[in-house]
Amino acid sequence: MENNIDLKALWTRQPVPGADKEALLVKLSKLRAEKRRSLIWANVCLIPTALFVVWVWVYYQPEYTSTKVGIVLVVTAIAMFLIVSNKLIPLYKALNTAQLNSTYLDDLLQIRQREQFIQTTITNLYFLMLSAGLMLYLYEYASRMGLTGMLISYAITAGWIAFTWFYFRPKQIKKNRQKIDDIIRHLQEIKNQLGENPLS
Repeated sequence: MENNIDLKALWTRQPVPGADKEALLVKLSKLRAEKRRSLIWANVCLIPTALFVVWVWVYYQPEYTSTKVGIVLVVTAIAMFLIVSNKLIPLYKALNTAQLNSTYLDDLLQIRQREQFIQTTITNLYFLMLSAGLMLYLYEYASRMGLTGMLISYAITAGWIAFTWFYFRPKQIKKNRQKIDDIIRHLQEIKNQLGENPLS
């Protein structure tokens, strides 16, 4: 099948059952905007967090090696997550609904594949490093609170990690997949139709 078939041209020449052109274009534009905002927001939140953790090291001069290792793990986890996630920005930026063709669908499929990699492998690694880093980082300061204070500190931290891991993370992944899968399904319908009735 020709790879540069113009889906907009198809829409103007024949009906596309099951796919509302205007609604789909609105969804595509909305998805791009949401993804870019999400990535920008992740940078706005995580970069200051990493800088703050480094500042704590410089300002308070922790004594325990566990604290320093914890800081390194937290900063490394944040840097790794942002570096990989930010590679999605040029991909979303390159999506152009004014040139809607089957290549657009291929680009969208490539973005979904990368997002799945980030949501599984990278996110799992990120949380493991972040959790280990936080636990190590807490030890020096929590140990000064006595046994009760230490147990409370670790319980709160572990509860936050568990909530994020078992509730927030799956919910966010499901929400993101539904949006992009819905658009891909509509575009796939059109691409399949082109395969059955190719334009000359």
